[in-house]
Formats: sequence, structure tokens, C-alpha cells
Amino acid sequence: MWQRQRHVNFLRSNLREFYPQALQAFGTALAAPDAVAVLSIAPTPDLGGRLSRSKISSALRRAGRQRNVDSRAEQIQAALRSEQLAAPVTVTRAYGMVASSLVTLTAGLNEQIANLERELEAAFENHPDAKILRSLPGLGTVLGARVLGEFGDDRTGYADARARRNYAGTSPASNRHDIVDRLGHPFLH
Repeated sequence: MWQRQRHVNFLRSNLREFYPQALQAFGTALAAPDAVAVLSIAPTPDLGGRLSRSKISSALRRAGRQRNVDSRAEQIQAALRSEQLAAPVTVTRAYGMVASSLVTLTAGLNEQIANLERELEAAFENHPDAKILRSLPGLGTVLGARVLGEFGDDRTGYADARARRNYAGTSPASNRHDIVDRLGHPFLH
């Protein structure tokens, strides 16, 4: 996800230089399926300005949008056709190639992230403590798996709940030795 965000930040910077209409159309959601679908077929202002509403709608549907397709296509088309200062053709062509590459990278990373999330969910649901962790408010699959990763899945690794609180650093203690004495964690003794 961090890699994707780095690429999206670079894409945003790139678009700011030569294609502000795309930023107007998609705002900060450049990694969203709508943005990736439209920018993959129109990575330059010229191509974006020539897109018909039906082509935009078709791209949105291929990206998975099911509701408000026509109204969203109309909004995107209006934004892409808005008047902005234009960069020279050679600059636009070069930036367009970079934007196209970044959109392709973002699409690939979106797919990989989705695959990892599916694998994570399947593995997490098979864990014996999954039901307990999911019952905690605000703890879904991803955060629950992270908690398991932080604490480990060995139930005998901690003497009691107080030892886990000490390990997490949420138990009040007067000094470090007090924590180590009460922790009960085998690796810290």
C-alpha cells in the first residue's frame, strides 16, 4: 500500500504540471478504480477532452462501478473538458507517457493489494482466535491479523492478560524494571 501511495503521489505531482483537469475530475482518489480506468484510456488532456460520455461510462463499468454511472461520467467529462492552461505538445507527450506508466503501475498494485487482502482474509478466518479478535470494536480482518502478528498466536507466550498489557505498553508502571519483572514474557528475561 505504501508503494502504491508513493506512485499515486508522484502521479498527482505529474498531473498538476500538465493535466489539472484530471485532478479536478478525481481529486485525491487517483488510486480508485474510476480514476485508474479513465486515466488509462486518457492519460493526456487532449485525449481526456475528446472522451465521449459513453466511453467514460464504459470504462467506469469495466472498473466495477454499478451505481450512478451516467451521472459520474457526466461529472468526469465536464471536469476533463474544463478550460485550463495548456503545456507545449512535447511536454504534454512526455508527461503523458509518465502518467500512463504510473496509472499502469497503480492498476497493478491495486490488483496485488486486492489479492493479498483476499489471502489475508482467508488465512485469518481459519485462525482459532479470529472470532474473538473480530468481536472487538474496530478490529476487522486486516487489523485483527496485524494484532495476531504483533502478539503472536502462541497462547502460552504470556502468563496472563496483565503480561500482554505490559508487553503492549498499556499497563501503568513506575519504571522499566517493574515492567520486565511483571511481564512474564520469555524473551525479555
